[in-house]
Amino acid sequence: MSSKGDPPPYAPKKFIVALFGKRVQLKNAIGKMILHSDSAFNEVSNNVVVETNERFKVVNTPDFFNDDCLNLDQIIIDFMAHSLPGPDLFILAIDSENSQEEKVKAQVIKLQETFGENITAHLLIMLQDIEHYFSLKQRFGNRLVVAGEYVEKVCLNCCSDTPSFQYDFRNYSEDVVMRRKATFEKTRHAGHSPYHHGREGANTMIPSTSRDSFAAAAPEHHFGNRAWGASDDIFNIVLLGLTGTGKSASANTILTAGNSNSRDLFKSEASSIPITTQCVVKEVEKPFGTRVRLVDTPDFFNNEVKDSQAQVDECKKYCQPGQCAVLLVLQAGRFTGSEKEIVQRLEDKLGWKIRDSTIVLLTHKDDLKESPPGFINAHDDLRSIVQQCGGRYHLFNNNSKKSKQVLELIEKIPHFKNIHSMFVKNKDAGCCVL
Repeated sequence: MSSKGDPPPYAPKKFIVALFGKRVQLKNAIGKMILHSDSAFNEVSNNVVVETNERFKVVNTPDFFNDDCLNLDQIIIDFMAHSLPGPDLFILAIDSENSQEEKVKAQVIKLQETFGENITAHLLIMLQDIEHYFSLKQRFGNRLVVAGEYVEKVCLNCCSDTPSFQYDFRNYSEDVVMRRKATFEKTRHAGHSPYHHGREGANTMIPSTSRDSFAAAAPEHHFGNRAWGASDDIFNIVLLGLTGTGKSASANTILTAGNSNSRDLFKSEASSIPITTQCVVKEVEKPFGTRVRLVDTPDFFNNEVKDSQAQVDECKKYCQPGQCAVLLVLQAGRFTGSEKEIVQRLEDKLGWKIRDSTIVLLTHKDDLKESPPGFINAHDDLRSIVQQCGGRYHLFNNNSKKSKQVLELIEKIPHFKNIHSMFVKNKDAGCCVL
């Protein structure tokens, strides 16, 4: 417990995410994914609704784009009051019925006219499904994403990598917005709902100039130093682990599955010293049905790997949430003290929670004398690692040429079926998947 004179403990910034769109149910669903909470946004409301968790404050708006919307100016003022000094991220949620290019464009323009053209630097257009993605990709570039399980992580990356949007109050009085904010805070402190919306002194200037700069913008958009969504249409499989576990041999097993004549293999041999000293990348299509990039990596914790941080940085290019699966390669029957904490150590190195996208890959399956579940349950450290990775594990016999073991691995890759179905629709188009 801190003493009376100590400063309060540090609290990380809570990012503000603004939700706009025509369909309330879709915005509610996206809000739930951002907050990772089934209890959030459970009502259909015509008011601005705010829900929070330890990372995000989500400000959900009613149909801002409806020409018949009552009290539009008040809704905007209320939204601004709840999101001062400005959101870290705007999300425009596009439902299937409003996915035509001109309808999307009109909604973006209205946001620009209300909040300023620079809103697009903070904007993601989030589609309900993949159906209209490729027809809109050329127009809206890498600001276009598809709603899915990785929404929370994408929001966190976007919010972390770019400064917050700042209201300029050209169209709405700052004094009115600040007074509205004070009203909400007073109501909240009194224990009443802060989301009642009566009319209060809206002082507005309705802009008259239509803007089309969003459609003409450059196709690539950067959030800070990260070109989010600038990935190509190749799914990445990144093999991680310590020296001697069989990463390179496992990569070759995947590489040759369905293509036994492949001669472009990863360098692999039994050795107690690192054979792979830098990230090595090769592409394969069979048996995945779409192009897949295999990334073999060195042992980031081995002192004999020179400039290991440079290799970590190289690995990060391929090892990103929503763009890859991680194979954590361990040798069955051989565990070291450093492997006990390897999941956390790799997460610290790479800067994100890889366990959500990781399969534990046990090599030397042919050496096992008992069933895989029995073997795992008999080794506490191994069982702990598997549990940290959502219970996902697979076994390889790298001396076998049968592709069945690779096909079974593919079935276990988180979200690969959804990613594959998207890629095969248009292999030539880049895509940002959530």
